[in-house]
Amino acid sequence: MKSPFTFGKIAKGSNFTNRAFETKRLKANFDDKVNTILISPRRWGKSSLVNKSAFLFQKEKNKHSVMIDLFNIRDEAQFYSYFAKKIIQETSSKPREWMDTAMSFLKRLSPKVSFPIDMVNDFEITFELRDKAEDFEDILNLPEKIAHAKKIEIAVCIDEFQNIANFNQPLLFQKRLRASWQKHQDTVYCLYGSQTHMMTTLFEKKSMPFYKFGDVMYLGKIDSSYLTEYIITQFKNSGKKIDPEFAKQVTEEVQCQPYYTQQLAHIIWINTEKTVTSEILELSLRELIEQNAPLYIKDIETLSNTQVNFLHMLIKSNRKDIFSKELITQFELGTPGNVTKIRSVLINKEIIHLVDSKYELVDPVFRLWLKNIYFK
Repeated sequence: MKSPFTFGKIAKGSNFTNRAFETKRLKANFDDKVNTILISPRRWGKSSLVNKSAFLFQKEKNKHSVMIDLFNIRDEAQFYSYFAKKIIQETSSKPREWMDTAMSFLKRLSPKVSFPIDMVNDFEITFELRDKAEDFEDILNLPEKIAHAKKIEIAVCIDEFQNIANFNQPLLFQKRLRASWQKHQDTVYCLYGSQTHMMTTLFEKKSMPFYKFGDVMYLGKIDSSYLTEYIITQFKNSGKKIDPEFAKQVTEEVQCQPYYTQQLAHIIWINTEKTVTSEILELSLRELIEQNAPLYIKDIETLSNTQVNFLHMLIKSNRKDIFSKELITQFELGTPGNVTKIRSVLINKEIIHLVDSKYELVDPVFRLWLKNIYFK
């Protein structure tokens, strides 16, 4: 029988667990044309939440959602071609209509549309871009023009949005985006990404073009009680049993992180014939740590001794005061000024973050590896 747990891809159906409040809020933003910035650490379920909300939005008459992933987009020219392609593709149903839409709305840019022989229902589009404002505006205003012409509403959802900070002249590019998108009435934007620090800088820093662009949603952890019930139900529906205390332990071991909750539950499910035992849970937890260990070994090799000592301090001490003279001495961190520098570096590397006024590791399984293997 197939495992009832899903990780490494968008969670759908019964695998989409308790984001009711966030889904309602994001869907309402789509309906009310309120732009949304979604911020959270990697693997906390951003993509699944956006996918669910966009699905609900486009179920309604004359509403369309466009999903764009900037993971492999490295420069501004690539962005324009990919952005235009996805907008056209998701608002038109036939290849001939793709061509007509491109020629109708982007005629001034002399678009070149090609259809790869080895790809079904796909196309590529390129432009003869001049360094003129109207050229960029034609592309960036494309969803709004299509929405107005077809009397539809469009939700444009852009993943890994922080990658635009790596483009040439990133501030100029962001200004172009903001200048066009803030005027749209029939198009709404949801911008999200996996690098929390960079996303926060883009949208929360007053000097940045996207400051106050929309509703900023910080995605929190899913409550343990919901995840516990989800694990119990999934085991039961697949003909296996896990006691509530073991299910709860699964969520606690990975600090309610959705991705690792699914992964650990999946490993336990595979290792279980009928009923989960403490031995199976312990074995599965070791397997989870071992599967991810090569990544953590690489990560630890990039850190200095004092940075590693800082992580040791976070794991060993439950205190919020990282500048305590006692802790600085115990873990050989140098001076309070040095602790400030270490903290900044580890935040920028997305290794630690601030949760409920306390610093903790972003990756809970990295924490388990450090605690149970590296520091042990």
